[in-house]
Amino acid sequence: MDIHNRKQSTNDKAAEDVSKKGSLTRKDVLKVAARLIRAHGYHGTSTQMIADELGISKSTFFHHAKSKQDMLFEILNEPLQKVYPNLQKIYAQQLSPKNKLELAVSNHILNFVESLEVVAVLLQERDCLKPPYSEILSPVREGYVKIFRRIIEDGVQSGDFRPIEPKMAAYAILGMCNWLVQWYNPEGEISPQMLTEMYTDFALKILLP
Repeated sequence: MDIHNRKQSTNDKAAEDVSKKGSLTRKDVLKVAARLIRAHGYHGTSTQMIADELGISKSTFFHHAKSKQDMLFEILNEPLQKVYPNLQKIYAQQLSPKNKLELAVSNHILNFVESLEVVAVLLQERDCLKPPYSEILSPVREGYVKIFRRIIEDGVQSGDFRPIEPKMAAYAILGMCNWLVQWYNPEGEISPQMLTEMYTDFALKILLP
């Protein structure tokens, strides 16, 4: 390739990058990043791999994410910011503990299915997040478990649920739900609604007298 052709190729690449910078959204970048991180792990996924998958340069990638840690934070923060406020609203309602638990599990499963790859990264790579990002997300994660625990505590006190250690029961229910990331296929035979009904029933069987 002569100098003129190399220069033209470079110019074409730059023009393509400018075009993609305008059309790509941060959500597009994070979606591809989540898919690659799920497949290769956080440490096994470079920013160059993500840029190559998107067909852009690294400089264009960094137009959408300040750093690799910033990118991971945004990926992990997305599902939490969907599911946590809903759980807080559920707990604040004047409902029985049994009804709150049913809604809490449903909220968890439906949001899980909607963002399966992102949730997989949250569950598998959360320990890769470093301060100050981890200090922002840790209270949200802990608060999420606490609300499940409080629903169970309320149910034990009211007699809706059998005597059981609330913290362990909360971890058991969330662990059961989170394991879906290992096998659930949104395009398979089990619909999200069927999944929600089954897992709500499983959770209640752990708790009901």
